[in-house]
Amino acid sequence: MSTSKPPNGASASGRKPPPAARRFKEGRSGNPAGRPKGAVSVSAITRKFASKRLSYEQAGRRQRLTRLDIVLRQLVALAAAGLPAASEELHKLRTKLAPREPDAKAGVLLVPEILSEEEWIARAEELNKNKVEPGSAINLDAEEFTKAVLGEPTVYGRALLAHYQKYRG
Repeated sequence: MSTSKPPNGASASGRKPPPAARRFKEGRSGNPAGRPKGAVSVSAITRKFASKRLSYEQAGRRQRLTRLDIVLRQLVALAAAGLPAASEELHKLRTKLAPREPDAKAGVLLVPEILSEEEWIARAEELNKNKVEPGSAINLDAEEFTKAVLGEPTVYGRALLAHYQKYRG
């Protein structure tokens, strides 16, 4: 892999630097004055506007709520009245503001007591001694049906074959 620059002065991404007269001087900031002290961001102005408390009447009761609370209540009321645009906007707000649900794959491991490996194996074998191993269980219906189809008569197999011929055959 080559680290040399292309001959025309372009960087590896293909962009050329600005002309020498227009470049920032060594040791000087590109924004020497910086952000003015009185400058306020749009989000700060919006937050201040939304957090102002106003008097609001609902169901005959007067309350002091923030503008944001009032707007959200109105949006819920419009959505409940069946206005599709309000429902869509409410859905957008909920998905944007609601905390994410944890992944379904996550879990918690509870350890009731400390066991040695031998003790754990003994308990597991005791729990599983009467259980059938997955994949080794015999499908009695399929086995009896197959015998009946092949002509090996069993009472259960003949009944399965008769049922199959009556309802599916």
